[in-house]
Amino acid sequence: MARQFEIMLSQLRAHGYEQYEISNFCQPGRESRHNANYWRGVPYLGLGPSAHSFDGYSRQYAVANNPQYVAAVLERGEVPLTVEILSPLDQANEYLLTSLRTSRGCDLAYLRDVLDLNLLAGRADYLASLTAQGMATLERDVLRLTDAGKLLADHITLALFADAVAPVV
Repeated sequence: MARQFEIMLSQLRAHGYEQYEISNFCQPGRESRHNANYWRGVPYLGLGPSAHSFDGYSRQYAVANNPQYVAAVLERGEVPLTVEILSPLDQANEYLLTSLRTSRGCDLAYLRDVLDLNLLAGRADYLASLTAQGMATLERDVLRLTDAGKLLADHITLALFADAVAPVV
């Protein structure tokens, strides 16, 4: 699968496409604005059965069953939602997960200053290892996965998750 992915990258690039997210490509300047909002953590509202919403601090999911959804709205006047409150740790991990998937990369200063997670302090050895192995680049506090790193994006992200990272001091 890795070899097929590498061939696909080569072919798409040869035909003028850019990879702006691990599984998304476009012609220059034609990036999906809709999907980009998810990766940037922009709030969104979903309406109807199965809809998902996000306000920056919590995620809400409407029940996926159409008859249950309609019955709850018509009979009880309520939208049947499950609400997941994101802790600061969840928010930092989610930013890591989504930003590392993009060509924009992960802004380590934002992660440190806004989300209170200092990867440069907490994972310095691992970050150095990633760059030495050609899995990532680190320039001006922006961590980006290389093509080789994108093949291991989930593994790399999991290793960077904030469960054991030093907080901002």
